[in-house]
Amino acid sequence: MTDLATERRARVQAAIVQEFLRKAAERGDPYAKILFIPDDPYPLYEEVRARGKLYKSEAGIWTTASHGVANRVLRDKRFGVRRADGTKAPEFMPFDNSMLGLDPPDHTRLRKLTVPSLNPRRLAHWRPHVERFTDELIDDMLAGRNEVNFMRAFAQQLPLRVIGDLVGIPPHHRRTFFRLSRRMAYLLDGVATVELAGDVQAAIREMTVMFHDIIEEHRADPRDDLISELLPAVDDGRLSMEEMVPLCMFLPLAGTETTVNLIGNALKMLLEHPEQREMLTDDPSLAPAVIRETLRHETPVQQYRRIAHTDIELEGQLITAGGELAICAGGANRDPEVYPDPERFDITRDPGPDNLSFSAGIHFCLGAALARMEAEIALAAITTRLPGIRRVGPVRRRGSFIIRGMLQFPVALR
Repeated sequence: MTDLATERRARVQAAIVQEFLRKAAERGDPYAKILFIPDDPYPLYEEVRARGKLYKSEAGIWTTASHGVANRVLRDKRFGVRRADGTKAPEFMPFDNSMLGLDPPDHTRLRKLTVPSLNPRRLAHWRPHVERFTDELIDDMLAGRNEVNFMRAFAQQLPLRVIGDLVGIPPHHRRTFFRLSRRMAYLLDGVATVELAGDVQAAIREMTVMFHDIIEEHRADPRDDLISELLPAVDDGRLSMEEMVPLCMFLPLAGTETTVNLIGNALKMLLEHPEQREMLTDDPSLAPAVIRETLRHETPVQQYRRIAHTDIELEGQLITAGGELAICAGGANRDPEVYPDPERFDITRDPGPDNLSFSAGIHFCLGAALARMEAEIALAAITTRLPGIRRVGPVRRRGSFIIRGMLQFPVALR
């Protein structure tokens, strides 16, 4: 079949699926409504919860917004990110050989190789770097126009600088990495037209070539970064080059996107709650509480999916092998059975059980501690150095039912 015929068939199939979901949403199916990316998904999570702790959407996917059920599933090794035979579900986990898209034993092996570079104890080395990058970005903003798009001027830049150094992306490749990662970010959105899917694949091919070049640079000149630390594993056979390249590509992509939106969401919540912003101004040590509550209240990653590897009985329902389950983390983090008055943003609340913003179980985010550290340092510095910062226009959100974040966040600095 020609590429043109394949593309035409994909368009037709996408249109059929879209029309089916539209009718399901019109009939009141809350998960189908979520897939159409409402500006405020949280009332829909309440509709999901009203269907029970676990219900099957007309989209064919089991769905939960229960913190307890979500936490159990994420920790249950009978669920995975691939089918039991190792294949991916269609449009489900487009990370190929990356650790993000693998189940044990390959996931276990790759995670073990990567953990030392992201160990929380080792992150103390990165704190002064994050503080320096933060101050430099604030200096750059103050030296320019008074009004900026905070996402582009700061939130996108800080994680890119940090992860670039940590992974080992040389400065002369950073601009290309940023440009390609913006194109690849649609992988995380869960929504893609045929045109976007084609552009994402083209960006992956370009970035693959770039990382092969970067890895060869590190082989000739090893440094203190993730790539240099992984090369011995390639040499002794614990890691193949076909695994290392996707790992180096997608780990920084996923980690950067989470941190970008955590920083943006945290500042937005503080500007909308001036009394709590004042509390942080008076006591910068509250920054961890701000980040923890932002993760709960405005979860950057709103949804995870898992596939049953065997028949599983859960909450009185039978999920057959191969069945997909959508975990609405944004809803689970506002589950009233776990968090009293969950709709209220309150940095003084009792933390309660861990929120699910970084997943749980074997796929718990490796970069969670780094993301928290970056966001805490950023918020404390912004509150101290930019006391007059304020929103000056409407925000524009990402078109995603998975990532909760902004593309445009206009602020005045003084």
